[in-house]
Amino acid sequence: MSRRIPSREAASSQAWFKLEEVWPGLIKVTEPYVHDMLQSNIWWLRGPDRDVVIDAGLGIVPLRQEIPQMFERDPQLIITHTHLDHVGGAYEFDDVAVHEAEANALINPGPVSLDTRTLYGILGIDVPDGEADSMLQKVPHPDYDPGRYEISRAIPQRLLRDGDVIDTLGTPLEVIGTPGHSPGSICIYHPERNWLFTGDTIYKGQLLDTITGADQDDYRHTMKRLRDLEAASIFAGHGPELSLQALKDIAIDYLARPQPGNGHGW
Repeated sequence: MSRRIPSREAASSQAWFKLEEVWPGLIKVTEPYVHDMLQSNIWWLRGPDRDVVIDAGLGIVPLRQEIPQMFERDPQLIITHTHLDHVGGAYEFDDVAVHEAEANALINPGPVSLDTRTLYGILGIDVPDGEADSMLQKVPHPDYDPGRYEISRAIPQRLLRDGDVIDTLGTPLEVIGTPGHSPGSICIYHPERNWLFTGDTIYKGQLLDTITGADQDDYRHTMKRLRDLEAASIFAGHGPELSLQALKDIAIDYLARPQPGNGHGW
């Protein structure tokens, strides 16, 4: 997967982020030099007058520094959940929305690390065999010290609940409460485009339902709900766009697993 960082191996700060317009008005932003587990998707939706950004990456390199056009129209940031790879850049935004169950984690960030063993320990899971020491494949510049990495606090301007509507784009975005991966995980539905943004609730790959703060009973209720949703395109917090059938298959497979004796992920 990833490997130990050579002492002089650095990515140009001008290329830390990768931008891809996947649909007209929808830009996918990623950080290609980090471990797959932390390589999350930032979704940038362009509106007629104002934009919405869903999640904010790791915060290793400031978004305002590399993508200043993202901030030209005072975008609203919606956080799908408060794990490090989704909130690192949240402090850069003036208008931040997060589920009320995770507001305190945004205001008072907990411990984080880019050291593989330390991070896995914080998450409460075992380190897989063969993992590199660092979660970074490259550093943004030669003087960057991964050991000093931390999450800056951000102050939410809006606390979200299941069923809330966000109208920043001039068309409503619907908030769907999807706890399980974390207590305040949400999905965002764009009814005009029939798009669903799922954060880390569903994506292609192993779902993390045993990390600290996860709850498998909640995840099962969420999967039942998502199994019955309809959407033309699903944009996950990691990896590629999913089809509706892929989303349903993931939900059905999850629900087919034997139920654990203790639903809590710790």
